[in-house]
Amino acid sequence: MRLWITSDWHLETWRGSFDQPAPEFDVLVCAGDVSNDVAESIEYVAAVARGKLAIFVLGNHEYWNDHAIAVTLERSHAAAARHGVAFLECNSIDIGGVRFAGATLWTEDDVRFKPSLDFLASSRCDVAITHFEPPARALVPVGARLWIHGHHHISFSGLQINSLTLRQVRSSALRSVQYAEPVSI
Repeated sequence: MRLWITSDWHLETWRGSFDQPAPEFDVLVCAGDVSNDVAESIEYVAAVARGKLAIFVLGNHEYWNDHAIAVTLERSHAAAARHGVAFLECNSIDIGGVRFAGATLWTEDDVRFKPSLDFLASSRCDVAITHFEPPARALVPVGARLWIHGHHHISFSGLQINSLTLRQVRSSALRSVQYAEPVSI
């Protein structure tokens, strides 16, 4: 399974073209911060996936609106259902024998951090997807083979931590969603 991993498009500050040819991929994974409007974020993720399966986790910017958290989550579920995107917030999905689990995760001083981490640790996932970078103490309890996160606005891949590959990627520095070759899992 080839994953096209992306995050942090920040459409609130940039409106560019999404008509570049996509790499060969099976699943688009977006680790949040597409825009400040969650419905718009999910619509763009679906458009970039071009009919292929897409998984989306909210970033902190999707919460930067005038809605209560519960309303943002309701809008996320509705938009995901409308556009055929798998929205993960403390839930998981199995695709081709691979379990993906997702949550925004937040920072350790946020009250939403512990419930997110507890869910991820109980999910028995192969791939963890969060917007925020996991603290080192989270890696062993969650036990994922691959942890994908966004938020830091830098591009790198393949940082090995024990048997876990921690991958964080960013697109808006390049003003394109096509910045990384798909990852096989």
